[in-house]
Amino acid sequence: MATAKKLRYSLDEDQHLATWETGPDPDYNEAAPAGFDDVIDCEYEVPADPDYDDAGQPTYDEPAPADPDYGDEPAVSWTDEAPGSPPPPAPAAGFTYALGQAVRPLTQQQAHPVVWQGYLKERHPTTGLVQRVPVYQLRDGFWDCYREDELQAA
Repeated sequence: MATAKKLRYSLDEDQHLATWETGPDPDYNEAAPAGFDDVIDCEYEVPADPDYDDAGQPTYDEPAPADPDYGDEPAVSWTDEAPGSPPPPAPAAGFTYALGQAVRPLTQQQAHPVVWQGYLKERHPTTGLVQRVPVYQLRDGFWDCYREDELQAA
């Protein structure tokens, strides 16, 4: 096993650490002392903008006029389906094979009883929506779960 070479870092003579000067800064002008009350009581006026014209701004005391382009169209709620949207996934219809029923996987010659039923979440190949697919575990010595299309009734 090769040993890694350890690196040392050191400062050369031409390199040096930065030194910080302490003391008053000649460029800093300290503000004149003022009390909190002096700062609060000052009058503040918003400078007038010569380009601002509030005549065109709406007043909020009046109701907004109705838009004549929309008329009496009903508002579309978020629960309405958009045209061309994929159909909702069908609810799981249950299990085709019962617990204890002998089934044969397509990859095996011998039938085995179903010992567990469950659902697997996967995306539908055409719509992309998540759906629940029934799966089964058999007493065949494997921990794998089989989908319904991979099993045959014995």
